[in-house]
Amino acid sequence: MKDYVVITYAEVELIEKEVRQLLNDGWTVAGGICIAYKHEHGHHGEHIHGHLVYAQAMVRETN
Repeated sequence: MKDYVVITYAEVELIEKEVRQLLNDGWTVAGGICIAYKHEHGHHGEHIHGHLVYAQAMVRETN
């Protein structure tokens, strides 16, 4: 069986740190890093400026 997780952060340094930790814990990357522009609205419909989000899929084998 495989475990699968997608990690996301708005700061590249944070995703690098998380990926490094997961690699040290036996996970492997599944494909390359993705960068998306995230557009959001607040709770009352107000506009929130968009921002970049970095995402990386990770997998590992489990017994």
